Amino acid sequence: MKRLMLLAIPLLVLALLSSCRPPELEGAFVDYNAGRFDNALKLAKQATEKYPDNAEAWYLLGELYGKKEQYLKMKKAFDKSLSLSPTFKDKIDRATMYYFQTLFNRGVNSYNAYTKVPDRSSDKAKKYLEEAINNFKMANAIKPDYKSVDLVALCYSLAGQQDSALTYYTKLTEMAPDSADAYVKLGRYELVRSNYKGAIKALEKALQLDPNNTEATQIIAEAYDRDGQTQKAIEAYQKAMKVNPEEKAFPFNLGLIYFKLSTSDSVSKDLQSQYLAKCAEMFGKVIELDPTMKEPYDFKSNCEIQLKEYDKALATLQEAVKRFPDNGTFWFNLGVVYTHLNKAKEAKEAFNKAKELGIK
Repeated sequence: MKRLMLLAIPLLVLALLSSCRPPELEGAFVDYNAGRFDNALKLAKQATEKYPDNAEAWYLLGELYGKKEQYLKMKKAFDKSLSLSPTFKDKIDRATMYYFQTLFNRGVNSYNAYTKVPDRSSDKAKKYLEEAINNFKMANAIKPDYKSVDLVALCYSLAGQQDSALTYYTKLTEMAPDSADAYVKLGRYELVRSNYKGAIKALEKALQLDPNNTEATQIIAEAYDRDGQTQKAIEAYQKAMKVNPEEKAFPFNLGLIYFKLSTSDSVSKDLQSQYLAKCAEMFGKVIELDPTMKEPYDFKSNCEIQLKEYDKALATLQEAVKRFPDNGTFWFNLGVVYTHLNKAKEAKEAFNKAKELGIK
């Protein structure tokens, strides 16, 4: 008799545990575990309607919405469960991360497919881009994420939807107000949109957060230049060169500014000479950093010829034709320099070479 009573105790415990769940919820779990998700969803909805304060019912409803790829409803159900009790937080966090990663990866796959389409304006490319946008947006909706928002902004910009792209670039600064990177991305996009003052505002904020941010310094210099704030642009590039002396873009762009200033109709002869000398100096730095670039030789020799520094121009152009022997303009200018240096034979040979290459 005693043995029978002991055997009955576990059965009683199981019965009590099972009775803790409402019948609708218990049935939903049975169907969920059996893979009958449609019926499980129906019962879970009934459970949340009948027992709105049951955190487990809301948790299961969220799981089922996830299975049905109804992600916004999933998040709403999960949030409701957490508002009632933290009991299922670990399970909810795992489910949320799983679906976030799934959607994010789908977005990456769609974006990669877009980049492989030869004609980016085709319907096929547009479809991939739209899929990427939708997946990144949904990933961010269920789990706010900086990278997702960044990619949404990028995809919108590639799709030519400027207002939407701007909205998401601005959202980056709201998500990470202490991040220089967020303001750099916004500033760069404003520059692309030709909103130079908007770009300057964002980039000045980036430099407040990170004074030595070379990317922000480079972009703001370009924005200053395009906005007509030439002196600020020069100062920005000079600062960038000190921060990152190995970056050739800084002296290159600064050289362009000096060259543009030298061509102004209102500039005096003395000031023009100063600008040309600065231009030659900057492009000389570019050549030191990357002697394989063609343009710096052209600008540097042009400035040296205008300054009548023919020996310097000769050295520049001799190196230029050595590296770019098929460039007729370099040979022609070399002929001009030889002429000024009274080297008629060398000048004739250089002009003939330029003529062979189509420059007369």
